[in-house]
Amino acid sequence: MILETERILFFDDAWVESVENMSFTLNAPTKCGPIAVTEKEWEIQPGGGVRAYCVVPWRGGYRFYYSVTLGDGGYCLALLESDDGVSWSRPDLGVVRYGGETANNLVDVGNHWIKGLTVFVDSEAPEEHRFKLLGHNPKEGMFLLTSPDGLTFSRQKECLLPFNADSMVSAFYDPAVDRYRVYLRAWDRTRPIYNVPGSRVVAITEVQSLFEPFPLRPDPPDPWPQRPPRRMFGDELASPMRRLNREIEPYVLWCDEADPDKADIYQSAALHYAPGVYLAFPTLYFHYPPPPNGFINDGVLDLHFASSRDGITWNRKYREPYVGLDLPDGWCTKALHMLNGAATDRYRIHQYVIGSRRTHGEGRTKLDPPPDTKPRTPGSPIAHRIEQRLDGFVSLDSAYTGGTLVTAPFEIGSETLRVNIDTSASGYAHAALLDESGAPIPGYEIEASRRIQANDVRCELHWNGRPDVSALRGRKVRLMMRSRATKLYAVYYRDAEN
Repeated sequence: MILETERILFFDDAWVESVENMSFTLNAPTKCGPIAVTEKEWEIQPGGGVRAYCVVPWRGGYRFYYSVTLGDGGYCLALLESDDGVSWSRPDLGVVRYGGETANNLVDVGNHWIKGLTVFVDSEAPEEHRFKLLGHNPKEGMFLLTSPDGLTFSRQKECLLPFNADSMVSAFYDPAVDRYRVYLRAWDRTRPIYNVPGSRVVAITEVQSLFEPFPLRPDPPDPWPQRPPRRMFGDELASPMRRLNREIEPYVLWCDEADPDKADIYQSAALHYAPGVYLAFPTLYFHYPPPPNGFINDGVLDLHFASSRDGITWNRKYREPYVGLDLPDGWCTKALHMLNGAATDRYRIHQYVIGSRRTHGEGRTKLDPPPDTKPRTPGSPIAHRIEQRLDGFVSLDSAYTGGTLVTAPFEIGSETLRVNIDTSASGYAHAALLDESGAPIPGYEIEASRRIQANDVRCELHWNGRPDVSALRGRKVRLMMRSRATKLYAVYYRDAEN
């Protein structure tokens, strides 16, 4: 989990008992530019390249993993480190020998070709398997690598999934269900797009162990046919593994009638955000016509927002982009993908995206174009940081003339109540506590409330000049907020909130 303490978040109406003159608003993050650019010899070799994947909290700081394909066909990961999720550097790891030296930031994955990977720290695992890397390739399917330190990974024997997952997976251990949850690409064969007999969706599998093959549906309808052989990663001709079509269920994210009919969901970037809160940042892929009028598998991609209370049933209430494409002078003018994981500080959450000035299939005129043998350009972004207010993805906003919220009942578990709120200068709010029946609790009426006029992620509520609510600890209450021109993001009712 990104945050470990329970909280009320207003991305849906689960905590809303009644509301008047207030509306839900999806809040766009701030784009903050690249966190690092290609500059090392191993990042700019002819025929090579880098691809960013995930950020992982570790020992009070953060690690950022990206893959490096070397010009000679070798494959490894690379690592950036940060104390705050903002400033990143390349550590000398002393693990992988390159050019006769080990003074580099390369991570050993045994030269295994890995696509669509994610890394996470498994606090429930034995030390030798503390770091888990889940990835795949079209020749071998999905597999697991583990490591005690996140610097040298060993591949485990089992093939977890004998299918081509194709894009970035999201995975984590979820203590709420005592299972590992893996979100991966599948296909809906009933919804073709142009000449492709299907559209991309996101499926989930829940397993007790990542050392055993994933359970598969024995009789999936309309399975994908075997694809023709092609050359993969410099090897002999081989047939790519088939795509998923209902072999793993349920499907949890897909395009519906509210979306463009030529769009699908590319990947999820799902994460366990807080207790009872799961967020995803799916890539929506808007397809362009194929040859002869266009390129192969072509289109533009941006980022959207989805939320869930259980990780299975997802709500795509907000259909506008969460992160839109850049203006023409930006790096991400035609494509965006959210990476797995996040970093946090007292006031903000930092996430990371990759993007492109090219459409998905731009220049792709045949299935197997020759590899690019030109040197890579130094200075290309490895990834970009975006910044959001802590818990600020969605707010419940009151009208300029005023609005009222009454929450569903919650049990007070702290000495004070705090809210994540922004009134700016022209707004303000007052709060009251009600019992479960909706009657005001003496001493905590609206009239006793101190005026709230602040922009703060932890604004204490006061009644009669005091913030103390310890007399109500363990009791179920409702919070009533009367406000004007105010954005309310969250309510914190448990001790030690993040």
